[in-house]
Amino acid sequence: MSNFDTMGIIAFCLKQIDEKNDWKPFDDLVLGHYSHDSQLRWLSKSIYRENVLHPGNGWGKTDVIAKKHLKFVLLHLLDSHKYKTLNVAITSEQSELVMERIIDLVKNAPLLKSWLLDKNSVTKFPYPKIKYTNGAITEFKTTKRKGESIEGKEYGYISADEVALEMHLEFLRDKILLPRIRKFKDSQIDFMATPKGMNAYFRVKVDVERKGGYIQGGSSYENPHIDHTLLDYQCSTWSLAKVNQIIKGKFIDTAEMMFASRVSKLFDTNLVLLDGIDKGNKYLEGWDLARGRKGSISDQTVGFRFDITKSPAIITKRWGFQLPWTEKGRENINADERINKIEKSSIEREIRTGQYESNSQVYLDSTGVGDTLYEMLMDIAKPIDFRGGNKDVILDHAQAVIDAGLLKSPFIPELADEMTVYQRADNNLDTDNLMAMVVACQGIPLNRKIKYGTSDG
Repeated sequence: MSNFDTMGIIAFCLKQIDEKNDWKPFDDLVLGHYSHDSQLRWLSKSIYRENVLHPGNGWGKTDVIAKKHLKFVLLHLLDSHKYKTLNVAITSEQSELVMERIIDLVKNAPLLKSWLLDKNSVTKFPYPKIKYTNGAITEFKTTKRKGESIEGKEYGYISADEVALEMHLEFLRDKILLPRIRKFKDSQIDFMATPKGMNAYFRVKVDVERKGGYIQGGSSYENPHIDHTLLDYQCSTWSLAKVNQIIKGKFIDTAEMMFASRVSKLFDTNLVLLDGIDKGNKYLEGWDLARGRKGSISDQTVGFRFDITKSPAIITKRWGFQLPWTEKGRENINADERINKIEKSSIEREIRTGQYESNSQVYLDSTGVGDTLYEMLMDIAKPIDFRGGNKDVILDHAQAVIDAGLLKSPFIPELADEMTVYQRADNNLDTDNLMAMVVACQGIPLNRKIKYGTSDG
């Protein structure tokens, strides 16, 4: 096919979008990648200055974000280097997921793969970006420091991805993002995230709707390309609130979620997790232990390191893994010819290695099966026992630590997600990250001493 024919087909497909809001020709002919019905509804109706998409997890937000970036870049092909689009998220990892999806779509697109990108198109420094062969650019940035890296730029399309827990979202929208789309008459901003309660993202959704923008929710079940039996399995044990938020994409009242309102108090997006330690600083480490559901990603051993040199304490490191409990257990697994697996470490080793590096006081969940590991680590660890009436006291202490401003953390998606749905009756909730933080908080004293129960009395 000649270049003339290629550009003619692309122009025809873009015209179908512009005049009829019909994305199917673009999907079929240009990308060769099919959107499910709910995605097509979003693509065809999100035509306003601002639009909000709030579906459940696994609905396919990344696909529609990538497709809209490509549509706008192709529509403004003749603007060349003057045209830019932006994907922004709380973390760089989340922002770069869209970059990877755009690259993947282009590489597999019948009418784009031979010319839209070349070997020099993708760069990571000083920030990730894609430079298309016509000179247009898509940038991938974070909302850190209230979006200061975005200021002063002009963009034709902005996607704000997974911003439900962005603490400064209303400021970013009004003062940073909207002023960036003044240059092009067809410019848009799309806000996209699975809800996390009735917070700033909910307020933005309400205001966009009031101004006439397009709003769409959606269930994870609307995506036919993911395993619906797995969704059924998850929903069978989750609370109604968790299903409504995570699977159905609904905004729920989190008044009964004891840590949900504390998300904005705990996280500081200017902070970052670190690999090492600062010599001379003082640290503590807290661990929540996996309960033995082998192969379950949702049941991990999670640890946090706090820098407690000065107040507030700062979370500086997170561990998350599934490993044998002890070194002896690791050796037994490696010696068993029936098990086709080599374990290179154990929970016992990881806790000791972390403590050796930082000289931390270690706090360990010793409830139930944790007793066994505590006995092997009692030379460096203090046990935290959640049994009996201790659990409420321990949880209340962690709440008080956050409320008093004694702990701050970089944005950690896994921890934030668990905080938004946690209730005291926590059966069938993912709590690994939250409980690791709660355990570590026992090392941060309040003005009055709060006693907690331990397995040794």
